[in-house]
Amino acid sequence: MEKSLFSELKRIGIDEELAVSVSASLDPDHNASKKDVLVMQEAIMQIQLQSERSYLALKSDITDLRSEVRTEISGLRSEMHKEVGSIRSELGNMHRQYWITFGGLITTIISVFVVNWYFHL
Repeated sequence: MEKSLFSELKRIGIDEELAVSVSASLDPDHNASKKDVLVMQEAIMQIQLQSERSYLALKSDITDLRSEVRTEISGLRSEMHKEVGSIRSELGNMHRQYWITFGGLITTIISVFVVNWYFHL
């Protein structure tokens, strides 16, 4: 059991020297002293320090990813604005084409009506 405790303490990031001390302090045949309490506190402090370093590294990675995502989103927005602008331009051209065609149709109808009316008089 002592070997597995030592390996577990090493796995979670405690120094080898401190892992040996903690393992010895947790031995059932060992009488606890103030030094054992200090050893346990040092082990806890090392784990907290390691956790804080991991947290700061993760926070840095998240910040970097956030800035990359913002850059990508702004690029996509500018592309989208260009596409929307081109679609609006096409719709405007189609609208003008409609009115020109409608005007030509009305002009043709009126001219046929006038010519027909002229020859019937």
